[in-house]
Amino acid sequence: MIFVDTGAWYASEAYDDENHERATAFLKKDLATNKYGALVTSDYILDETLTLLRSRKGASAALGFATKIKKSKSVELVWIDKELFDKALEELSKFDSEERKQRDYSFTDCTSFTIMRDLSISTAFTFDNHFQKAGFRLAPN
Repeated sequence: MIFVDTGAWYASEAYDDENHERATAFLKKDLATNKYGALVTSDYILDETLTLLRSRKGASAALGFATKIKKSKSVELVWIDKELFDKALEELSKFDSEERKQRDYSFTDCTSFTIMRDLSISTAFTFDNHFQKAGFRLAPN
């Protein structure tokens, strides 16, 4: 399994994104061949992606992406429930010390890290180095 973050989804959809070529090449070469197995993402990541697509590319781009994800058989969508939310709050609280304040993780980052740890996912399809700082491998690298 591989966790898919907002930046990767957006880059795969937005032709003018600086990471578009890398994202689509990775999707075609590594993910389409099932090298990592299932693609895992969360409703929070989809929320961010849909909001970003809507604000930069318009409603039709956002709705088209949502339809694609809903129809996909290779994307496993994890919904943030109370238990995951509370675990992510614990994760966020770890970054309140002076030593860790330089890591400006968002709450959505913390929900992603929690899902990845719970499902023993070690690699994220992302262009966000927060995942690497949190101890995960990035793809494409």
